[in-house]
Amino acid sequence: MGHVLEADRRCAAVPCRQVGTSTVTSVKQVRTTSLAWTTVGRPARDRVVAALKSMPFSVAVLAVFLVTGAITGSYLAGPPEQLLHVAGVSGPGLRAGNWWSLFTSLFFATNPLAYLAASLMILLLLGLAERRMGTPAAVGFFFGGQFAAVTLFLLLTQLAGYAGDGWLDRMADDILIGPYPAILTAALGASGRLPVLWQRRLRTGVLSISLLLVLYVGHAETVIGLLGAVLGLLAGWWIQGDHGHLHRHRSTGRETRNLLALTVAVFAVGPILTGIARAPTGPLALLRDVVLNPMPTLSQLAFNCGATVEASCLEAGRAGFAGPFGLALAVVPVVLLLICADGMRRGRRLALNIALAIQLAVTALAAVYLALFALVPSRLQGPSAPPMGTAFAHVLPLVGVPLLLAALLWFNRRQFRVQTLPSARRTLALLVGGTWLVLAGTYAAAWFLSGGLTRDGGLLGLFAELARQYVPVPIPQHYHRVFADRNSVEAVLFAYSGPVFWVVALAAVWWALLGGHHGNDSGRQDRIQARRLLHQGGGPLSWMALWEPNSYWFSPDGKGAVAFQRHGSVALTLGGPFGPAQGQQDVTTGFLAHCSRQAMIPALYSCDDTLWPMLEERGFSRVAVAQETRLAIRELEFKGKEWQNVRTALNRAAKLGVRAVWGSYESLPAALRSRLSEVSEEWAAGKTVPEMGFTLGGIDELDDPEVLCCLAVDEHGTVHGVTSWLPVYDGGTLVSRTLDVMRRGAEGFPGVMEFLIASAVLELRTSVEVISLSGSPLASVPGTGGGSGREDRADNLVRILDLVGHALEPVYGFRSLAAFKSRFKPEYRALYLYYQDPLHLPAIGRALTRAYLPGLSLPQGARLVRKLVK
Repeated sequence: MGHVLEADRRCAAVPCRQVGTSTVTSVKQVRTTSLAWTTVGRPARDRVVAALKSMPFSVAVLAVFLVTGAITGSYLAGPPEQLLHVAGVSGPGLRAGNWWSLFTSLFFATNPLAYLAASLMILLLLGLAERRMGTPAAVGFFFGGQFAAVTLFLLLTQLAGYAGDGWLDRMADDILIGPYPAILTAALGASGRLPVLWQRRLRTGVLSISLLLVLYVGHAETVIGLLGAVLGLLAGWWIQGDHGHLHRHRSTGRETRNLLALTVAVFAVGPILTGIARAPTGPLALLRDVVLNPMPTLSQLAFNCGATVEASCLEAGRAGFAGPFGLALAVVPVVLLLICADGMRRGRRLALNIALAIQLAVTALAAVYLALFALVPSRLQGPSAPPMGTAFAHVLPLVGVPLLLAALLWFNRRQFRVQTLPSARRTLALLVGGTWLVLAGTYAAAWFLSGGLTRDGGLLGLFAELARQYVPVPIPQHYHRVFADRNSVEAVLFAYSGPVFWVVALAAVWWALLGGHHGNDSGRQDRIQARRLLHQGGGPLSWMALWEPNSYWFSPDGKGAVAFQRHGSVALTLGGPFGPAQGQQDVTTGFLAHCSRQAMIPALYSCDDTLWPMLEERGFSRVAVAQETRLAIRELEFKGKEWQNVRTALNRAAKLGVRAVWGSYESLPAALRSRLSEVSEEWAAGKTVPEMGFTLGGIDELDDPEVLCCLAVDEHGTVHGVTSWLPVYDGGTLVSRTLDVMRRGAEGFPGVMEFLIASAVLELRTSVEVISLSGSPLASVPGTGGGSGREDRADNLVRILDLVGHALEPVYGFRSLAAFKSRFKPEYRALYLYYQDPLHLPAIGRALTRAYLPGLSLPQGARLVRKLVK
């Protein structure tokens, strides 16, 4: 109870939430509610009020937009025809002298949905631009963006007319209504002033949706909207260049997955968009025929109906998709890709593979469609048909867009490391494959019994019919007279086999991707067992064993385990064995025997010296690779000259209203989790190499109920910095915490890290006696003797690690981090790499590089090598 009262007294001054100690439930609930309102609720309300006051121009534009629509009666069907010279801008109108329509057209829209979309865009996107750039700049970008976008649009359509283009040249005289290009120019121009996380999300979302509308709908408004977005993007890059940040920002693995999932989801709805749009003309609108509305191709009509195309032939081409489940077959790719997008957001490798397979399948089907288009019989081309070369060029995106998406997914496959359990993959394959075999076999039997072998052109006719049932794409063969002379059984099977199969497939994929059937590479059960053993004992880094993509070796009696990664022939462990302390040497002996049986090279990385006597007897050598820093915190007082920096940081935080907010990642309010992601993205944006792994955690590793997060949060909800603390157990009792994530926000005050560690000392001393500030990997560790004359054989490896650390110092600051930790007067303990044979050191060095830089591409590796050479 004394601990509870002491925690309450501290939280009265510094709002926090104690996790992992015995506290009263009601006190925790009250504290959590107070924390949520203090750090999220009130600041959110104040920010909304302040935001509205800070964007008077956007509010005025919205008011004029809505009032004009009401006065002119334009909400339901757009502006009246007699007002089009004012409500819309066009080439003929400008040539007639209606120059004012360039700006008056900004305050009209064409239908209720357009009014709703434009109103939201004005409030959110234009408002964002005004808050970030100021009112004068927002006014300039709004009207200047409209002028530039319309000018560029008219120039583009005129050039298309000279080139004989069959799509853009028809837009030359179209009337343009709406504020879309002006808003997008202003919003993407202001993106140069946004934090990296939201800058990347805004640009990806706006450009993906704009490109989607052009490709699938293709109306003049969508084209000019894309032009406005591109102009705004160029302006945003220019604004960034003014501040010295004109380069590609690197993102964390989690954010990369989010952006890829967003892109897949956006393009997944494209075929649906063509189905609901009025007269879509975009280059990918033809996918409506491939996916949503499987109309016979012109080539197929030529085979089936001859030169005279009658309505009866069109109806015959659709007859196979009649029935209440016909829509299921039409929207399967859409729903499946949306499920995969959600799975990709969670890092599922299976979701990536399915999305990749779908994009490749669409590419193949579109290639077939492209080939059919190129083979259209000349008698079906009317005298006014556009030249085949131009038309062919407009069909090319059918192949190019899904192929580019597939390539994008393939090149980022390293970010998806969460494996589906083998049992779930087998169940998925059995369900999908078994359902198809039953349905296809039943239909094939009915087809043979009804005389299909002689009626429909033999086995090729059967294959064509099966393809038409399960793949919504026309089959241009003369065998494809599949809608006549059918008995009722065959007709029902043909109409319903595809929808039933895809409903089962969708349910199975949903179960496999979004259910609890994932874990690390060793499977969920192994991870559960590893967590249980970690509660029995381990070292300061042992909790990292639960991170992806570690595998486990368990002792035969199940009382100990070793976490390792296999890179080539090297089994690289993460720390020593874990489990009850008395059995750890036996566990190590068993693991070494396992490596010998599997022809693996054991490399025991970041282990303390408790294993040294046993390993030395076996002929092992060792080299110091890091210095662990430990603090005894029970009696630690920040008094004296040597603690001046810490006291200064605490005092500065108090003056700025910065508080230490504690909790697990999931228990934090959603707004704080979002701002934590912003801090992480800002941190990763300045890196020239991908996020490092192995002993360095990130946002993904924070998402653990037993990992504590400490955030420095001010009264406005700004996160100045974040640290995370891993648990260390012995015999089921929490005995220590280890510092893992340390990230400072772009707006973090000087000394925020000292404040966070000092807050940890004050917060954790009631539950543990010692905390570890962890080791600083790849930082030089002078003066750490090893106790064996064989250690000098690893000089080359030491030099390599030192060179890598030196090359990455400007990026990750390992040496600076080690120097920072020394301010807390810690106790040092060396961590070693134990190896068996000096000839294995080159392979171990490669394994360490792959473990710390799992996402390093070939060009990035070349840049790193150049730094090493320099």
